[in-house]
Amino acid sequence: MTAQEHKDFIENIQRALEISAEKTLRRKAALGESVVYAHPDGTPYTMPAAEALEHYLTSGE
Repeated sequence: MTAQEHKDFIENIQRALEISAEKTLRRKAALGESVVYAHPDGTPYTMPAAEALEHYLTSGE
């Protein structure tokens, strides 16, 4: 695999993960569910999926 093929492969995986995350947040938001995240120290917290989706779409994360 050339360096360019490797780069393209990684970019395809990253894009697929982005699509999957957005689809999951959209589905959970439509169902009125929450999502669980973790603080940097590892402690979990939840937030409404609609809020998480809004943050995801505006920040690109």
